[in-house]
Amino acid sequence: MMRRWMVAAAATLALAGCGSARLEDRLVACPQLSLPADAADLTRYQPGAPPDLSTLVLDARITAVDGNCRRGRRDRTVDATVSVRMRVDRGPAARTRTAELPWFIAVVEGDEVLSRQAFTLPVTFAPNTTRAELATPSIEIAFPVREGRRIQDLRILVGFRLSPEELALNRRRGPQ
Repeated sequence: MMRRWMVAAAATLALAGCGSARLEDRLVACPQLSLPADAADLTRYQPGAPPDLSTLVLDARITAVDGNCRRGRRDRTVDATVSVRMRVDRGPAARTRTAELPWFIAVVEGDEVLSRQAFTLPVTFAPNTTRAELATPSIEIAFPVREGRRIQDLRILVGFRLSPEELALNRRRGPQ
């Protein structure tokens, strides 16, 4: 009986020393993670060629966006960690086994962009393959929390950085 009590007391002390309560106090709700349909796909064709299957260089899509948030410095910022998964298909017109996928993360409130970061994810296709599944490293972003701002009024947008022509194509054909 005494031994059980000592084990329970030791476990309680060990958990108290972890600071798990402090970690829970630091977790906060995240803004809504959004993947706009017109920025979820990236299709590239040979420059100057008519867009069809024979001129396709690559076709990529964002398949998942994950994130979590915690209180930032002096509770004046929110620190978010975001990771993105993508699938990319190498087209018949691709001349190399490598490509770069340009993408972004933005924090917005209404029409105001509070924070925006641009990234490029390199991809290398293995021999005898035309498809690759990729995951970005976890990206840390911080954004201010002004007086009166509600987390529910913010959104974290993730998407591909597209040329005007690529964006127009996505809007014409709709999400894939």
